[in-house]
Amino acid sequence: MSESSKQPPLNEKLVEVMVQTILRKNGVKPGEVKNNIPEEQKKMIREMVEDLKKQVADFQQNQAKDKSE
Repeated sequence: MSESSKQPPLNEKLVEVMVQTILRKNGVKPGEVKNNIPEEQKKMIREMVEDLKKQVADFQQNQAKDKSE
């Protein structure tokens, strides 16, 4: 595997940093959050993240098409 394939894409890093900053500002500890979220909410969050990933991929494809035209 190449070095770039081992690292998460930039947009994932950005989201991670933003989430960590928001949690830290509000005094939320990641360990507490994991233990206090019901399974139904976890499922909804996973679905939302997958939808956002798809939207980002679609957007990136459209941007690449526009640049090549």
